[in-house]
Amino acid sequence: MILRLLLTLFFLSVSAWADNNGDDLFSYSKKQDEALVVKVIASDLIVLEDGTRVRLIGVESAGAPPHEYLKYDEKGHVIPQPVEPTISLQEQALTYAQDLLENKKVRLEYDVDASDTSGYHYAYVYLPDGRMANTELLRMGFVKLRIIPPNVKYEDKFNAAYQEAKKEKRGLEGD
Repeated sequence: MILRLLLTLFFLSVSAWADNNGDDLFSYSKKQDEALVVKVIASDLIVLEDGTRVRLIGVESAGAPPHEYLKYDEKGHVIPQPVEPTISLQEQALTYAQDLLENKKVRLEYDVDASDTSGYHYAYVYLPDGRMANTELLRMGFVKLRIIPPNVKYEDKFNAAYQEAKKEKRGLEGD
């Protein structure tokens, strides 16, 4: 009798706790969401208005723009280096992603794995005009193709965009 009473109290407390905290537990279990992008950190990583960091599924950034290191002479003075008028591909990719996504209200579509233990969320990101940012970045050659199961819903679409960039020798596929 006491065991039955304890079990009943336990199940009632668990259901009450779930009702109060259900939004926190399951907020990313839904398949779609809308949010404002406030910052693009890399061509495959954005920050939403609420601080959530979202990685774009199916793509990988080419990396951060190269850092220029200063050279010094034997007296510790900076040796002036010639200024190169070219803009690195990484800088072009970041600028393109910023123009494409920053300060835009986007629609996020989640796949099987919507987040991981490091705090990142994974999504397909749709622009206000309906285009998918993941595909646009691939099509322009500004990101690498990176399909990681189980998030493979648009694998064919991503492969086609990658092949287009490769055929047209755009961005990373230009060499």
